[in-house]
Amino acid sequence: MPLPSDVEDAFSCLPLALIRVGPDLRVQWCEDGFSHKTGVELRAGGDLLDALERGRSLDAVERAIREGRAHTGHVITRALRQVRVQVRPAKAGEQPGAWLVVEPSGVDDEGAFSQAVQEIARAVGETFEVDSVCAAAVVALVRCAQVRRAEVFLCEEGKELRRAAVSDLAGADSPEDTFDVEEDPFRQALASRQPQLGIQRGYGDAMGSIFAAVPLCAPRRTVGLLLLYKEQGTSFSVRELELWSAAANQLAVAVENARLLREAKAALQVREEFMSIASHELKTPLTPLKLSLYTMEKRISAGQPVELGSVLKSKRQVDRLAGLVDDLLDASRLDAGKLALNLAPLEVGQLVAEVVDHFRAAFERPFTVEVPRERVWVQGDRDRLEQVLVNLLENAHKYSAAGEPISISVERAHGEARIHVQDHGIGIPGADQSQVFQRFYRARNVSHRNFGGLGLGLFISHSIAKLHRGALSLSSSEGHGSTFTVSLPRMSSQEVKRLPRRVLLLDEDRAQESVAERVLLAEGYEVLTARDGAEALRRATHLPVDLIVLSTSATHGQAGVFLETFATLPRARPVPILLAGDERPWWAQEGTSLCTRPYLPDELVARVRNVLMVERRRPGELATPEAPLAGLSPRV
Repeated sequence: MPLPSDVEDAFSCLPLALIRVGPDLRVQWCEDGFSHKTGVELRAGGDLLDALERGRSLDAVERAIREGRAHTGHVITRALRQVRVQVRPAKAGEQPGAWLVVEPSGVDDEGAFSQAVQEIARAVGETFEVDSVCAAAVVALVRCAQVRRAEVFLCEEGKELRRAAVSDLAGADSPEDTFDVEEDPFRQALASRQPQLGIQRGYGDAMGSIFAAVPLCAPRRTVGLLLLYKEQGTSFSVRELELWSAAANQLAVAVENARLLREAKAALQVREEFMSIASHELKTPLTPLKLSLYTMEKRISAGQPVELGSVLKSKRQVDRLAGLVDDLLDASRLDAGKLALNLAPLEVGQLVAEVVDHFRAAFERPFTVEVPRERVWVQGDRDRLEQVLVNLLENAHKYSAAGEPISISVERAHGEARIHVQDHGIGIPGADQSQVFQRFYRARNVSHRNFGGLGLGLFISHSIAKLHRGALSLSSSEGHGSTFTVSLPRMSSQEVKRLPRRVLLLDEDRAQESVAERVLLAEGYEVLTARDGAEALRRATHLPVDLIVLSTSATHGQAGVFLETFATLPRARPVPILLAGDERPWWAQEGTSLCTRPYLPDELVARVRNVLMVERRRPGELATPEAPLAGLSPRV
C-alpha cells in the first residue's frame, strides 16, 4: 500500500528525523522538520559532510553509507551538538544510498537540576568560603547532571581566571587541565554572558568530547565560568543549557555574596584598625601641644617672656596635626572623585631640586640628585606632585638608618618622565608589596609604635600619579631598602618647543632694562625683571631660568649679593650668564659672553640665541643641583 499523503505530518510528532543520502553523500530526500528536530541545516541536494564536524566518528558513518551496511554511532554537528545516527542501507533493487535516522543525544532532567541546586544551596548555608561553595557545586553537578567533569573558574580583579574547584571524579592528567581562557568558547561565554559549546579533542578517541562553558552571571558582573564536560556519545540539549545556566547563576550569586561578605569583614577590620591608629596619631601631637600652651599661658600670666623654642615646638605639632587632617581630606576627595588637578607645564628636574633642597635643610643626611642635562617637561599639578615627592622622601628618611644616603634621580624614558627615590632602609616584605598602595595599609615589618602615620601617604601618592595618567611603582627587598618610581607622560617635543624660554634680566638702569625687556618679549621670550635681585629670585623659583642677562655696571655689592644668593637656590642645572657691558668684570670667568650696553636690539637677540644654543649643545651628561652658575668665577 502506498504511503498516505499526510505521513510527514505524522513524522513531525516523532523525536527522530529522517533523511536519505546517496553513495556520494548527497541528500536525496529530507524530512521537512529535520532542521528543527536536530539543529542540523540540510536540504535536498546538499552535502552531508558540510553539516558535520570531521572526525573518525563521521568517517565511520561515511564508510557505512558507501559500503551499504548498517551502523549506529554519534557525530558532532557544525553547531557543536552531538547527535545519534543510525544508518540503514537501501534494499536491493532500490535507488542506491541509505536512510539516516538522526536524533539529539542530550537529556532534559528537571529532577537533576533541582537536586544540584539543593546541593549548592546546602553548601552556601554551611559556609561563605568561596572555594568551599565552588567545590560543593562541582561535586553536585557531576553527581546530578550526567556530566563527566565539572570545573569552576573565578575572575579576580587584575588577574587571570583562577581555577577554584574541580570535581573529584576527574583524573589529574586530564587534557582539560590545559585550560586556555583565550579559546573562543571561553572568551565568548565571558563576553556574551551566554553558554557556549566546544569540543575537547585531547583524548585521541573516536570523536572527542563536548563541553559547555557556562558563565557565572551575578546581577552586576560575570564572576567566572562553569565548565561541564559530557561523557562521550552524549551532548547538551537546549533545555539542559537553560537549566545549568540557571544553576550557574545561583552559584554566581553565592560566590558574589561570599566575596561581598569577605570584603565587608575586611573593611570593618580596616575601620577598626584605622580608628585605633587615627586616635593615637591625632592624640600624639595634642599632648605636647597642650603642655606647651599651658606653659606659655603661665609665663604670660606671670609677666614673663615666652621662649621662641616653645613657640616653634607648638608650631611643629600644629603642622603635624594639619598634615594628618590634610591626608584624611585628600582620601575623602579621592573617594568622591573630587580631587582636581591644576595642570601646567612643569620641569621635573627643577621640582626635584627644590624638594630635595628643603630636605637637605631639615635633615642631617646625605641626599644625592641626578637629572639629565636636557630638561624633562610634563603637564602636572606642581603642588600635588610636590606632595608625592615629599611623601616618598619622608618615608625614605623615616625607614632608613641615620646617615644612610637617599638617592633621587630623574630619567628621561621613551614618552615618560621617571623619578626614582631610592633608600637603603628596612625594605618591604614581598607579601606586602602588592598592598602598600591601599589605604590604611602598613607593611608587617613596620611597628606603629616606632613608625607613626595613618597609612594614607602611599595611597594618596599612587592616586595622584594615576590622575596624571601616570603610575607609582615599587621595587624592594626586605632589609635592603626600596626604590619607588613615579612615571609621568612627557610633553611632546612639539609642545616643549612652544614653551617660551625664560630670561632673568638684571640691570640697575630702569631705562636700559625696559629696552632689553621690550626687545626680548618681542622675540617670544618670557622676561623676569627687577630692580632688586631678591625680588627677581622669588619670581623665578618654581620654573627653571634659561639665561641671566646681567649688567656689568652694577656695583660690586649688587652683583655679588645677587650671584651669591642665586648660587644657593635649588637648581637642577647650571644657568648660563650673558654680561651686558663693555668688558668683563673681575668676578666673571674668561669666555663668558658679552653684549653691548646700551643695548642694540639685533645684537642682544643674536647674543641671547647664541648662548642658549651653545648651552643646548653641551654633552648630555647628568647634572647635579650643586653645579655652579655658568660664567661665575670660583673666586666669588
